[in-house]
Amino acid sequence: MTAHPMEAYFREGGILSEMQGFEFRPQQLEIAVKVWDLLHSGNADTMAIEAPTGIGKSFALLVPSLLWAAEADRTVLLLTAGHALQGQLMTKDLPLLEGFLRRPFRFGTLKGRNNYLCLRRCAELERGGFLAFGDTGETSEKVLQWSRESATGDLSELELPETHPVLELVAATREGCLGRLCPLKGECFLQRLYLQAQDWHLIVTNYHLFFSHLDGGRRPFPVPFDALLCDEAHRIPEAARSSATRAASPERFRKMFSARHLSSLIQAFRCLKIPDEKLESGWQRAAQGVERLFSRLALLSREEGVFTKPLSDLRHDLEDCVESLVAEVERFLARMMEDGEAPDAAEGFAVASQLVEALEDLRWCLDVVDYPRWATWWDGAQIQSTPVLAASPVREALSSLEGVPIVCTSATLTVGGDFGFWERESGISPAETLILDSPFDLPAQMSIWVIDLGQRVTEKGYDATASRVIEKLCDLNGGRTLVLCSSMRLLRSVSARLKTKERGYRLLFQGEAPKEELLEEFRSDETSVLVGSLSFREGIDIPGDGLTQVILDRIPFPHPADPLVRARRDLEGKDTFLRSTLPMSRLLLRQAFGRLIRRKTDAGRVAILDGRALQREDWGIFQDFRGVPIKRVRLVQTP
Repeated sequence: MTAHPMEAYFREGGILSEMQGFEFRPQQLEIAVKVWDLLHSGNADTMAIEAPTGIGKSFALLVPSLLWAAEADRTVLLLTAGHALQGQLMTKDLPLLEGFLRRPFRFGTLKGRNNYLCLRRCAELERGGFLAFGDTGETSEKVLQWSRESATGDLSELELPETHPVLELVAATREGCLGRLCPLKGECFLQRLYLQAQDWHLIVTNYHLFFSHLDGGRRPFPVPFDALLCDEAHRIPEAARSSATRAASPERFRKMFSARHLSSLIQAFRCLKIPDEKLESGWQRAAQGVERLFSRLALLSREEGVFTKPLSDLRHDLEDCVESLVAEVERFLARMMEDGEAPDAAEGFAVASQLVEALEDLRWCLDVVDYPRWATWWDGAQIQSTPVLAASPVREALSSLEGVPIVCTSATLTVGGDFGFWERESGISPAETLILDSPFDLPAQMSIWVIDLGQRVTEKGYDATASRVIEKLCDLNGGRTLVLCSSMRLLRSVSARLKTKERGYRLLFQGEAPKEELLEEFRSDETSVLVGSLSFREGIDIPGDGLTQVILDRIPFPHPADPLVRARRDLEGKDTFLRSTLPMSRLLLRQAFGRLIRRKTDAGRVAILDGRALQREDWGIFQDFRGVPIKRVRLVQTP
């Protein structure tokens, strides 16, 4: 029988065996075979693969896809959940594979547009004179000099802090883009990048960029592709929901109603010989009216700020204050469409388009559209409206991908060995599914401790009790611990408790440094303790003795007062706990537990301070950890 083409790479003694650290894993070969066969079948099917940590799924996806793309000059689009994995693929995995694949391949990455320089905005910075950011204009001069030398326009090349104010001034935002009317469109870094990407065999990007470009299936992705790989596919629903969210904030409108924007619009009116005598007064009236509207929203309590019915009075107030301005702006936009190219009016066209879009978003939110399928609330900084279920936005986005095979992979796609929950949440119905066993001997490598605090999370004193137990566990383990807190309030309590005296290990706390910096410190100090929120359940890979204990204070159920949770409860009724809340919590738990065992030589324990994990056998909390020893632990607490 003829050997499969992927065996030449992944078998023992195969091509990849010369790679440092490579070891034969039958699960990795199985993924590579499945991906190769799908791509060569000529069918536009969807495949979903659950591949636990340690299998090496990145290479299992990349090798067959790159060979397939290179053999006939095709393009594969690879989606990840964020910049961290994008960076690893671009700087480590793909350059490493270049030395082993039998066919040469071209690859690159696409980030969100605000990661790139806008030449027009940079020119405005220069025309306005160097701005001082605490350095008498040195940063502005650095940016301008770099803009003339950079081949990519990627702002990360500047090595400035992400929050540096100059980046916001020169980034290529969607709102500020003039498109075909831009006088520098021929030199645009983004357009050049999209053109270059058409020559790549592999494009690496993220879910948010992907869904924001597809816009519900109404627009194509800016670069054509022949196959789609979705890594970390459990994040698809969250990313699609985020991209579909519509929001409006007072800060957005304050920037919108700036004197500079008014000046640009007046200039544009004059260029098209449109009378502008009503423009300035309408502009001021609209700005004041919108400010009043947000002031009223700011007075709402948390309970009042979750909306189930249209905010009719605010909607009427909005129309009253913007009516005359909208009429003027729409008249101008119609003229721009009729007259075609009008370079001198380009700035005004961008401003007018931004204003129309901002007002449409605000109107949508005030109308509280389609509750409970959409949840709308005021969070103290903005009013936003989000689809409660992501299946529809995902299906709409993917509807434009005719003839494109799709592979979805993740370490956590199933609940109890069933893809049903992920399929409902994502709206994706794979033609083929595959569940692979873990390469680790989890029953021998890890244990689970369950500690009943005897208190509900809502009870007074819960944070103090949990903090004392967490302190005890960290001391018993000599540090080497990741603590995942259910609330920022508890995180602060644990932080205060651990700081009461000198420890034999270093303490790292979320919020005291950027996440990447905290992770690097955690990785470099084997005895350290990192205390964070549940968001730290992913993206942490600390093999060996640097992480031998993971602590969660409770089963990660969402807060019942969360607007999305409330809307989903109203949408699904009494079935919502079993249908969505419990399955999602079990997936979150698996992701958190997955931080512990990253190599075959790792060992340690997970501690969960929630007695319900054992008391409620019907919840099946540990069903996905069959054979792993579970201990009910009682700690003697000290005051």
